[in-house]
Amino acid sequence: MNTLFREIFKSDIEHTYKAPARINLIGEHIDYNGGKVFPCAIDKYITAYVSTRKDKELHLFSKGKDLKVHSLDNLDFDEKMRWEKYPLGAFYILSKKGYKFPFGLNIYYESEIPVGSGLSSSAALLDLTVFLISDIYKFNLDRKEITLIAKAVENDYLHLKSGIMDQAIIALGEKDSGMLLDCNLFTYTYHDVNLGNYEFVVLKSNKPRSLVESKYNERVEECEKALSTLKKVYKIDKLVDLSVDQLNNAKVILYDDVLYRRVKHVVTEVDRVNRFLLALDEGNILELGKILDESHLSLKDDYEVTGFHLDSLFQACKDSGAIGARMTGAGFGGCAIALIEKEYFPKFKKRVTTRYLELTGLKPDVFEIKIVNGVSKIN
Repeated sequence: MNTLFREIFKSDIEHTYKAPARINLIGEHIDYNGGKVFPCAIDKYITAYVSTRKDKELHLFSKGKDLKVHSLDNLDFDEKMRWEKYPLGAFYILSKKGYKFPFGLNIYYESEIPVGSGLSSSAALLDLTVFLISDIYKFNLDRKEITLIAKAVENDYLHLKSGIMDQAIIALGEKDSGMLLDCNLFTYTYHDVNLGNYEFVVLKSNKPRSLVESKYNERVEECEKALSTLKKVYKIDKLVDLSVDQLNNAKVILYDDVLYRRVKHVVTEVDRVNRFLLALDEGNILELGKILDESHLSLKDDYEVTGFHLDSLFQACKDSGAIGARMTGAGFGGCAIALIEKEYFPKFKKRVTTRYLELTGLKPDVFEIKIVNGVSKIN
Protein backbone atom coordinates (compact mmCIF):
# COMPACT_ATOMS: atom_id res chain seq x y z
CA MET A 1 0.00 0.00 0.00
CA ASN A 2 2.81 2.44 0.82
CA THR A 3 4.15 2.15 -2.75
CA LEU A 4 0.74 3.02 -4.21
CA PHE A 5 0.27 5.79 -1.66
CA ARG A 6 3.65 7.26 -2.60
CA GLU A 7 2.77 7.14 -6.30
CA ILE A 8 -0.41 9.15 -5.69
CA PHE A 9 0.69 11.61 -3.01
CA LYS A 10 4.52 11.65 -3.28
CA SER A 11 4.82 10.89 0.43
CA ASP A 12 4.82 7.92 2.80
CA ILE A 13 1.93 6.77 4.98
CA GLU A 14 2.13 8.30 8.45
CA HIS A 15 -1.16 7.13 10.03
CA THR A 16 -3.66 4.32 9.41
CA TYR A 17 -7.25 4.08 10.69
CA LYS A 18 -10.24 1.79 10.13
CA ALA A 19 -14.00 1.95 10.71
CA PRO A 20 -16.40 -1.01 10.59
CA ALA A 21 -19.71 -1.48 8.83
CA ARG A 22 -22.81 -2.11 10.89
CA ILE A 23 -25.98 -4.14 10.87
CA ASN A 24 -29.06 -3.40 12.91
CA LEU A 25 -30.42 -6.55 14.49
CA ILE A 26 -33.79 -5.02 15.43
CA GLY A 27 -35.38 -1.58 15.68
CA GLU A 28 -35.61 -0.29 12.11
CA HIS A 29 -36.66 3.24 11.17
CA ILE A 30 -37.31 4.18 14.78
CA ASP A 31 -33.96 5.86 15.46
CA TYR A 32 -35.12 9.23 14.08
CA ASN A 33 -38.42 8.72 15.93
CA GLY A 34 -36.59 8.65 19.26
CA GLY A 35 -36.70 4.89 19.79
CA LYS A 36 -34.32 2.23 21.04
CA VAL A 37 -32.40 0.22 18.47
CA PHE A 38 -30.03 -2.73 18.68
CA PRO A 39 -27.18 -2.53 16.15
CA CYS A 40 -23.70 -4.04 16.16
CA ALA A 41 -20.47 -3.28 14.29
CA ILE A 42 -19.27 -5.99 11.91
CA ASP A 43 -15.97 -7.00 10.33
CA LYS A 44 -16.26 -5.15 7.02
CA TYR A 45 -14.07 -2.05 7.03
CA ILE A 46 -13.18 1.26 5.46
CA THR A 47 -9.47 1.96 5.98
CA ALA A 48 -7.82 5.38 5.72
CA TYR A 49 -4.11 5.87 5.04
CA VAL A 50 -2.96 9.39 5.84
CA SER A 51 0.02 11.73 5.59
CA THR A 52 0.31 15.41 6.47
CA ARG A 53 0.96 18.23 4.02
CA LYS A 54 2.84 21.52 4.35
CA ASP A 55 0.11 23.49 2.58
CA LYS A 56 -3.58 23.82 3.52
CA GLU A 57 -4.99 21.46 0.94
CA LEU A 58 -6.89 18.21 1.20
CA HIS A 59 -5.94 15.56 -1.33
CA LEU A 60 -8.53 12.77 -1.24
CA PHE A 61 -8.34 9.51 -3.15
CA SER A 62 -10.33 6.29 -3.29
CA LYS A 63 -9.78 3.29 -5.57
CA GLY A 64 -11.65 3.69 -8.84
CA LYS A 65 -12.21 7.41 -8.20
CA ASP A 66 -10.42 10.55 -9.36
CA LEU A 67 -8.07 12.38 -7.01
CA LYS A 68 -9.97 15.23 -5.35
CA VAL A 69 -8.13 18.39 -4.30
CA HIS A 70 -9.76 20.98 -2.06
CA SER A 71 -8.59 23.95 -0.05
CA LEU A 72 -9.20 23.89 3.69
CA ASP A 73 -10.16 27.56 3.32
CA ASN A 74 -13.17 26.68 1.12
CA LEU A 75 -15.21 23.74 2.32
CA ASP A 76 -18.65 24.93 1.25
CA PHE A 77 -21.00 22.31 -0.17
CA ASP A 78 -21.15 22.05 -3.95
CA GLU A 79 -23.80 20.09 -5.86
CA LYS A 80 -21.05 18.79 -8.17
CA MET A 81 -19.40 16.92 -5.30
CA ARG A 82 -19.49 13.13 -5.36
CA TRP A 83 -18.13 10.78 -2.68
CA GLU A 84 -15.74 13.43 -1.38
CA LYS A 85 -18.65 15.41 0.11
CA TYR A 86 -18.56 13.07 3.13
CA PRO A 87 -14.97 13.72 4.27
CA LEU A 88 -15.21 17.38 3.25
CA GLY A 89 -18.37 17.68 5.34
CA ALA A 90 -16.46 16.44 8.39
CA PHE A 91 -13.88 19.20 7.99
CA TYR A 92 -16.64 21.75 7.32
CA ILE A 93 -18.68 20.96 10.45
CA LEU A 94 -15.58 20.96 12.65
CA SER A 95 -14.48 24.31 11.18
CA LYS A 96 -17.90 25.77 11.97
CA LYS A 97 -17.42 24.63 15.56
CA GLY A 98 -14.22 26.65 15.75
CA TYR A 99 -11.61 23.96 15.12
CA LYS A 100 -8.57 25.05 13.10
CA PHE A 101 -6.57 23.10 10.53
CA PRO A 102 -3.04 24.54 10.31
CA PHE A 103 -1.97 22.04 7.65
CA GLY A 104 -3.52 19.81 5.03
CA LEU A 105 -3.77 16.04 4.63
CA ASN A 106 -3.39 13.34 2.01
CA ILE A 107 -6.02 10.63 2.59
CA TYR A 108 -6.37 7.35 0.71
CA TYR A 109 -9.65 5.55 1.48
CA GLU A 110 -9.91 1.81 0.83
CA SER A 111 -13.29 0.16 1.44
CA GLU A 112 -14.58 -3.39 1.59
CA ILE A 113 -18.05 -2.13 2.57
CA PRO A 114 -20.32 -2.23 -0.48
CA VAL A 115 -21.70 1.24 -1.28
CA GLY A 116 -25.49 1.44 -1.15
CA SER A 117 -25.75 -1.94 0.54
CA GLY A 118 -27.47 -0.92 3.77
CA LEU A 119 -24.33 -1.64 5.83
CA SER A 120 -23.76 2.08 6.38
CA SER A 121 -20.65 2.77 4.34
CA SER A 122 -21.42 6.51 4.50
CA ALA A 123 -21.56 6.64 8.31
CA ALA A 124 -18.37 4.56 8.47
CA LEU A 125 -16.66 7.04 6.16
CA LEU A 126 -17.84 9.95 8.30
CA ASP A 127 -16.87 8.43 11.66
CA LEU A 128 -13.53 7.39 10.22
CA THR A 129 -12.78 10.89 8.93
CA VAL A 130 -13.84 12.68 12.14
CA PHE A 131 -11.82 10.18 14.18
CA LEU A 132 -8.63 10.65 12.15
CA ILE A 133 -9.03 14.43 12.12
CA SER A 134 -9.36 14.45 15.91
CA ASP A 135 -6.28 12.26 16.28
CA ILE A 136 -4.00 14.03 13.81
CA TYR A 137 -4.92 17.58 14.83
CA LYS A 138 -5.02 16.66 18.54
CA PHE A 139 -8.64 17.73 19.07
CA ASN A 140 -9.17 14.93 21.62
CA LEU A 141 -12.81 14.34 20.72
CA ASP A 142 -14.45 11.53 22.65
CA ARG A 143 -16.51 8.92 20.82
CA LYS A 144 -19.84 10.53 21.65
CA GLU A 145 -18.59 13.83 20.21
CA ILE A 146 -17.41 11.99 17.08
CA THR A 147 -20.89 10.49 16.75
CA LEU A 148 -22.63 13.85 17.03
CA ILE A 149 -20.29 15.57 14.57
CA ALA A 150 -20.75 12.78 12.01
CA LYS A 151 -24.52 13.07 12.42
CA ALA A 152 -24.30 16.85 11.95
CA VAL A 153 -22.52 16.30 8.64
CA GLU A 154 -25.42 14.18 7.36
CA ASN A 155 -28.10 16.52 8.71
CA ASP A 156 -26.61 19.98 8.16
CA TYR A 157 -24.15 19.51 5.29
CA LEU A 158 -25.71 16.72 3.22
CA HIS A 159 -29.32 17.52 4.24
CA LEU A 160 -30.19 13.91 4.98
CA LYS A 161 -32.69 13.49 7.81
CA SER A 162 -30.87 10.57 9.39
CA GLY A 163 -30.96 9.46 12.99
CA ILE A 164 -27.98 8.77 15.23
CA MET A 165 -27.83 4.97 15.18
CA ASP A 166 -25.29 4.37 12.41
CA GLN A 167 -22.77 6.93 13.62
CA ALA A 168 -23.13 5.76 17.23
CA ILE A 169 -22.52 2.04 16.70
CA ILE A 170 -19.60 2.62 14.32
CA ALA A 171 -17.95 4.94 16.85
CA LEU A 172 -18.90 3.06 20.02
CA GLY A 173 -19.28 -0.59 19.00
CA GLU A 174 -17.84 -3.32 21.21
CA LYS A 175 -16.65 -6.79 20.23
CA ASP A 176 -19.22 -9.60 20.55
CA SER A 177 -21.89 -7.16 21.78
CA GLY A 178 -24.92 -5.41 20.43
CA MET A 179 -25.69 -1.87 21.58
CA LEU A 180 -29.12 -1.05 22.95
CA LEU A 181 -29.18 2.61 21.99
CA ASP A 182 -31.78 5.13 23.09
CA CYS A 183 -31.73 7.47 20.10
CA ASN A 184 -33.62 10.20 21.93
CA LEU A 185 -31.43 10.45 25.04
CA PHE A 186 -28.23 9.09 23.40
CA THR A 187 -27.73 6.59 26.20
CA TYR A 188 -26.74 3.00 25.61
CA THR A 189 -25.95 -0.37 27.16
CA TYR A 190 -24.15 -3.35 25.71
CA HIS A 191 -25.61 -6.84 25.54
CA ASP A 192 -23.70 -10.00 24.71
CA VAL A 193 -24.72 -11.56 21.40
CA ASN A 194 -23.77 -15.17 21.99
CA LEU A 195 -26.09 -17.52 20.15
CA GLY A 196 -24.20 -20.76 20.74
CA ASN A 197 -24.74 -22.99 17.73
CA TYR A 198 -26.60 -20.24 15.84
CA GLU A 199 -25.43 -17.11 14.05
CA PHE A 200 -26.54 -14.09 12.09
CA VAL A 201 -25.47 -13.94 8.45
CA VAL A 202 -25.66 -11.02 6.04
CA LEU A 203 -27.12 -11.22 2.55
CA LYS A 204 -26.49 -8.46 0.04
CA SER A 205 -29.34 -8.12 -2.45
CA ASN A 206 -27.11 -6.48 -5.08
CA LYS A 207 -29.90 -4.00 -5.68
CA PRO A 208 -28.07 -0.78 -4.74
CA ARG A 209 -29.79 2.30 -3.40
CA SER A 210 -28.91 5.82 -2.36
CA LEU A 211 -30.46 7.20 0.80
CA VAL A 212 -30.42 10.77 -0.43
CA GLU A 213 -32.24 9.80 -3.64
CA SER A 214 -34.64 7.36 -2.02
CA LYS A 215 -37.84 7.93 -0.10
CA TYR A 216 -35.95 7.95 3.20
CA ASN A 217 -36.57 11.65 3.80
CA GLU A 218 -40.20 11.15 2.79
CA ARG A 219 -40.68 8.60 5.58
CA VAL A 220 -39.12 10.98 8.09
CA GLU A 221 -41.47 13.73 6.97
CA GLU A 222 -44.49 11.43 7.19
CA CYS A 223 -43.57 10.56 10.77
CA GLU A 224 -43.12 14.23 11.62
CA LYS A 225 -46.54 15.01 10.16
CA ALA A 226 -48.20 12.18 12.09
CA LEU A 227 -46.49 13.25 15.31
CA SER A 228 -47.68 16.82 14.88
CA THR A 229 -51.30 15.64 14.63
CA LEU A 230 -51.08 13.11 17.48
CA LYS A 231 -49.49 15.65 19.85
CA LYS A 232 -52.73 17.63 19.73
CA VAL A 233 -54.46 14.69 21.43
CA TYR A 234 -51.75 12.85 23.38
CA LYS A 235 -48.97 14.19 25.61
CA ILE A 236 -46.11 12.69 23.63
CA ASP A 237 -42.79 14.12 22.47
CA LYS A 238 -41.84 11.34 20.04
CA LEU A 239 -43.81 8.77 18.07
CA VAL A 240 -42.22 6.03 20.16
CA ASP A 241 -44.00 7.47 23.21
CA LEU A 242 -47.32 6.30 21.78
CA SER A 243 -48.60 3.13 23.46
CA VAL A 244 -50.12 0.12 21.72
CA ASP A 245 -53.47 1.03 23.32
CA GLN A 246 -53.27 4.59 21.97
CA LEU A 247 -52.38 3.20 18.57
CA ASN A 248 -55.90 1.80 18.30
CA ASN A 249 -57.30 5.35 18.24
CA ALA A 250 -54.55 6.82 16.07
CA LYS A 251 -56.22 5.78 12.82
CA VAL A 252 -59.28 7.89 13.62
CA ILE A 253 -57.19 10.82 14.83
CA LEU A 254 -54.87 10.82 11.82
CA TYR A 255 -57.66 10.25 9.30
CA ASP A 256 -54.97 9.04 6.88
CA ASP A 257 -54.28 5.35 6.30
CA VAL A 258 -50.72 5.91 5.09
CA LEU A 259 -49.74 7.94 8.15
CA TYR A 260 -51.46 5.42 10.40
CA ARG A 261 -49.46 2.54 8.93
CA ARG A 262 -46.21 4.49 9.40
CA VAL A 263 -47.11 5.03 13.06
CA LYS A 264 -48.18 1.41 13.43
CA HIS A 265 -44.75 0.22 12.32
CA VAL A 266 -42.97 2.53 14.75
CA VAL A 267 -45.08 1.52 17.75
CA THR A 268 -44.95 -2.22 17.03
CA GLU A 269 -41.22 -2.11 16.26
CA VAL A 270 -40.58 -0.59 19.69
CA ASP A 271 -42.37 -3.59 21.17
CA ARG A 272 -40.29 -5.94 19.01
CA VAL A 273 -37.05 -4.42 20.34
CA ASN A 274 -38.12 -5.16 23.92
CA ARG A 275 -39.17 -8.72 23.04
CA PHE A 276 -35.94 -9.30 21.11
CA LEU A 277 -33.76 -8.36 24.08
CA LEU A 278 -35.78 -10.62 26.36
CA ALA A 279 -35.50 -13.54 23.92
CA LEU A 280 -31.76 -12.90 23.55
CA ASP A 281 -31.27 -13.00 27.33
CA GLU A 282 -33.27 -16.23 27.52
CA GLY A 283 -31.50 -17.81 24.54
CA ASN A 284 -34.87 -18.32 22.85
CA ILE A 285 -33.74 -18.77 19.24
CA LEU A 286 -37.19 -19.52 17.81
CA GLU A 287 -38.61 -16.34 19.33
CA LEU A 288 -35.73 -14.31 17.91
CA GLY A 289 -36.51 -15.72 14.47
CA LYS A 290 -40.20 -14.94 14.83
CA ILE A 291 -39.47 -11.32 15.77
CA LEU A 292 -37.14 -10.89 12.79
CA ASP A 293 -39.89 -12.10 10.46
CA GLU A 294 -42.46 -9.80 12.05
CA SER A 295 -40.14 -6.83 11.66
CA HIS A 296 -39.60 -7.47 7.96
CA LEU A 297 -43.30 -7.83 7.26
CA SER A 298 -44.03 -4.60 9.13
CA LEU A 299 -41.34 -2.81 7.12
CA LYS A 300 -42.90 -4.25 3.97
CA ASP A 301 -46.60 -3.66 4.62
CA ASP A 302 -46.75 -0.71 7.00
CA TYR A 303 -43.56 1.26 6.34
CA GLU A 304 -43.15 0.27 2.69
CA VAL A 305 -39.37 0.43 2.55
CA THR A 306 -38.50 -3.07 1.35
CA GLY A 307 -39.29 -3.45 -2.33
CA PHE A 308 -39.15 -6.42 -4.67
CA HIS A 309 -35.53 -7.43 -4.14
CA LEU A 310 -35.50 -7.31 -0.35
CA ASP A 311 -38.84 -9.11 -0.19
CA SER A 312 -37.47 -11.75 -2.55
CA LEU A 313 -34.37 -12.08 -0.38
CA PHE A 314 -36.55 -12.50 2.70
CA GLN A 315 -38.59 -15.17 0.94
CA ALA A 316 -35.45 -16.93 -0.30
CA CYS A 317 -34.13 -17.03 3.29
CA LYS A 318 -37.35 -18.56 4.58
CA ASP A 319 -37.49 -21.07 1.72
CA SER A 320 -33.88 -22.03 2.45
CA GLY A 321 -34.36 -22.86 6.13
CA ALA A 322 -33.60 -19.62 7.97
CA ILE A 323 -35.08 -19.47 11.48
CA GLY A 324 -35.85 -15.81 10.86
CA ALA A 325 -34.84 -13.02 8.49
CA ARG A 326 -35.44 -9.37 7.73
CA MET A 327 -34.08 -6.41 5.82
CA THR A 328 -31.54 -4.34 7.73
CA GLY A 329 -30.76 -0.67 7.23
CA ALA A 330 -32.87 1.94 5.51
CA GLY A 331 -34.26 -0.38 2.85
CA PHE A 332 -35.01 0.41 -0.80
CA GLY A 333 -32.45 -2.26 -1.74
CA GLY A 334 -29.35 -3.14 0.24
CA CYS A 335 -29.00 -6.02 2.70
CA ALA A 336 -30.89 -8.49 4.83
CA ILE A 337 -29.88 -10.58 7.83
CA ALA A 338 -30.85 -14.15 8.61
CA LEU A 339 -30.62 -16.29 11.71
CA ILE A 340 -29.39 -19.84 10.99
CA GLU A 341 -27.55 -22.77 12.52
CA LYS A 342 -23.78 -22.28 12.14
CA GLU A 343 -23.10 -25.72 10.69
CA TYR A 344 -25.88 -25.16 8.16
CA PHE A 345 -24.19 -22.13 6.57
CA PRO A 346 -22.67 -23.82 3.45
CA LYS A 347 -26.01 -25.45 2.59
CA PHE A 348 -27.95 -22.29 3.37
CA LYS A 349 -25.67 -20.17 1.20
CA LYS A 350 -26.10 -22.52 -1.75
CA ARG A 351 -29.87 -22.80 -1.37
CA VAL A 352 -30.57 -19.11 -0.79
CA THR A 353 -28.37 -18.15 -3.75
CA THR A 354 -30.27 -20.51 -6.04
CA ARG A 355 -33.68 -19.39 -4.78
CA TYR A 356 -32.92 -15.65 -4.98
CA LEU A 357 -31.56 -16.11 -8.51
CA GLU A 358 -34.82 -17.84 -9.47
CA LEU A 359 -36.86 -14.97 -8.03
CA THR A 360 -34.85 -11.99 -9.27
CA GLY A 361 -32.24 -13.03 -11.81
CA LEU A 362 -29.55 -11.74 -9.42
CA LYS A 363 -27.02 -13.56 -7.27
CA PRO A 364 -26.78 -12.36 -3.64
CA ASP A 365 -23.58 -12.09 -1.66
CA VAL A 366 -23.93 -14.21 1.47
CA PHE A 367 -21.38 -14.05 4.28
CA GLU A 368 -20.84 -14.85 7.94
CA ILE A 369 -19.91 -11.98 10.25
CA LYS A 370 -18.02 -11.22 13.43
CA ILE A 371 -19.11 -8.47 15.82
CA VAL A 372 -16.21 -6.07 16.33
CA ASN A 373 -15.08 -2.86 18.03
CA GLY A 374 -15.78 0.58 16.62
CA VAL A 375 -13.50 2.98 14.72
CA SER A 376 -9.83 2.73 15.68
CA LYS A 377 -6.25 3.63 14.83
CA ILE A 378 -3.99 0.88 13.50
CA ASN A 379 -0.49 1.05 14.92
